[in-house]
Amino acid sequence: MTMLIRDSNDGVLCPIPQYPLYSALLTLNKAELLPYYLQEDKNWGVDPAGLEDQILESKRRGITPRAIVVINPGNPTGQVMTKEDLQEICKTCHRHNILILADEVYQTNVYKDGSKFISMRQALHELGEPYSDTVELISFNSVSKGMMGECGLRGGYFETHNLSPEAEAQMFKLKSIELCSNTIGQTAVELMVNPPKLGQETQATVEQYEQEHAALFSALKAKATLLTSTFNDMKNVSCTEIEGAMYGFPRVHFSQKFIDEAHSQGVEPDFLYCMDMVNQTGIMTVPGSGFHQEPGTYHFRITNLVTPIQKMETVLEKLNDFNTKWQAAH
Repeated sequence: MTMLIRDSNDGVLCPIPQYPLYSALLTLNKAELLPYYLQEDKNWGVDPAGLEDQILESKRRGITPRAIVVINPGNPTGQVMTKEDLQEICKTCHRHNILILADEVYQTNVYKDGSKFISMRQALHELGEPYSDTVELISFNSVSKGMMGECGLRGGYFETHNLSPEAEAQMFKLKSIELCSNTIGQTAVELMVNPPKLGQETQATVEQYEQEHAALFSALKAKATLLTSTFNDMKNVSCTEIEGAMYGFPRVHFSQKFIDEAHSQGVEPDFLYCMDMVNQTGIMTVPGSGFHQEPGTYHFRITNLVTPIQKMETVLEKLNDFNTKWQAAH
């Protein structure tokens, strides 16, 4: 962001809903967030026409779109993007000379049968020329997510593709003025990109790693399925299938009376709903308004990290009971 943004006439395209890190960085760098809305009724897919309209409208206003953020699998939405959507973004970026920032930190968290994580680099490569050798791309990954999920061992990497040598030299210079990441975090990243393999480690070590990895994945998948089915059975709540990442982003439908009441207090309706939830049940969620969302819609984000699954079932029973009583009272 420091290298990309020149002044307040620059902007970055971000998916809505988006992870708030991006809007915060844009504010810090005095740039403009350019929203492109994901389509909830199409499992949070990309609307190519809407993306194109946002770019053209931004340019008419004198704002230069410098980059586009793509979060796949999605946070907070939990979708896994199709190759077609990824390639439409690549084509759009080629037309408008826009850099792609591919946030792929949940790439191992894909639960839906038949779904597969496709990296932006693969999607771009398979398009062939003139796209594959000209569209600028920076891909991100992190040990803090995925199957390792080591949030206490912060570490990650990014890979550049099609950047000029001059740009990469300046990027290296900028990073060189910072201290390096902690040693344990670097070790964790090494284990993420180079897990135990036969021939390098003992069979017992490899088997233990694979068993732990499989158990974590199986549990996360089961909880994602449980979240989806539970929300779709709740009153005035709907949820697209949680295909990946670590979150559900269910939509809550409120009465106009409650919406007006919340706005009269200067807050969003989903914020009041989530506050009532935590005060009455102890269950902490994040209101959808914290991630931005399509006007007139309301959501909350919840994680599937609660463990074991029996505890998740208990939590969801409390949440369902809360929602039933809350909806009856509002």
